[in-house]
Amino acid sequence: MVDPQNPYLLAGHLQCAAFELPLREEDLALFGPQSGALARILEESKKLRELDGAYYWSSTDFAAAEVNLRSISDATYAIMDIANDNKVIGTVDSIAAPEAVYPGGVYLHEADTYVVRKLDLEARAAYVERMEVDYYTQAVLDSQIRAGKVAAAKEVAHGRAHFGDAVVSWRTAAFKKIKFYTQENIGYSRLDLPPQCLETTSCWFLPSPEALALPATFGLKAVEGLVGIRNVAVNMLPLVAMCDRLDVGGLVESSNFGTPTMFLYDRYPRGLGFAEKGYELFDTLLQHCLTTISSCPCEDGCPSCVGLAVTLPAQHDDLDLSRGYPIPDKDAALVLLHFLLDREPFIPTPGQRGPARRSRYRKAAPEVESPREVSVADQVGRRVRKGRRPWVGL
Repeated sequence: MVDPQNPYLLAGHLQCAAFELPLREEDLALFGPQSGALARILEESKKLRELDGAYYWSSTDFAAAEVNLRSISDATYAIMDIANDNKVIGTVDSIAAPEAVYPGGVYLHEADTYVVRKLDLEARAAYVERMEVDYYTQAVLDSQIRAGKVAAAKEVAHGRAHFGDAVVSWRTAAFKKIKFYTQENIGYSRLDLPPQCLETTSCWFLPSPEALALPATFGLKAVEGLVGIRNVAVNMLPLVAMCDRLDVGGLVESSNFGTPTMFLYDRYPRGLGFAEKGYELFDTLLQHCLTTISSCPCEDGCPSCVGLAVTLPAQHDDLDLSRGYPIPDKDAALVLLHFLLDREPFIPTPGQRGPARRSRYRKAAPEVESPREVSVADQVGRRVRKGRRPWVGL
């Protein structure tokens, strides 16, 4: 699913079009109502030049090199069968490679199982061997995120939402062997792979101290409820941002601001506007989360609501090495959401949990002079000027 009016994607296609033929007014109309404004941004970035009412390609770069029709990522790893003269049987983008084709892992291709013998990070190649095994593997990730420059901020939902730059780092620290059909955990192996780093954009939300204190009055943990909201939010964000579920990620952690913070980020270099849309429609996003959790018939939480659905290893958050919960507390998430959205207070059924301790503040959240809206023109212009060589890798 792709939004054809996403300005970050549309800018790349306008460059390709201008490289082939000059873009006149009637041509721009074919690309939608935003094309005129984007063409002017590209002209300011020295990519296009307007002459006699038409926009001409004015760069020495090859425009199509910046647009990949198969994947938004421009760096891929080749997956080669060592028993068949290193024949390439598939590719995987650089972000997911260490999580999908790690040494010792099982790679599935056309219903056949291949065991990964080697992952060459410098040559961007994974060497696999066809083997019949009765299990698959699941990566165990250790993820971190660091908030960067704030582009916009606003008070919303009894808290403060921000949009800005972020650096996400993660590494595949181990993998589990899980038997087909029975789902038995039959093994666990550690890995020594270097971390991956991704410069992207993120939306992050800091609930108010009152919101974080509320679940403790019912013997619940606020951070567990926030993790449950995060799990639903990464599934709901594609509905408001018109993207695929695998285009976005999320983390809940406290190391940036000393208080539990929910991050939603784009899983592409420099971002493609998905987290930006989440920031703009954050209240709507929380309402979708509340509807999803409230309408789920389960009692304690499940992968259909507060549980993190298993999609690809890049979205797997393992309890052994991370701050996540296998199935977060559904009541804690509902207590938070009802308060954040000014709904009638949610009173959970008394349980056996002890009182939760709220994290102490180590430093305040970043201050901005006043709430600001995201400038799409600034973001698109910055992305174009930075070119196609983002920091993604080791």
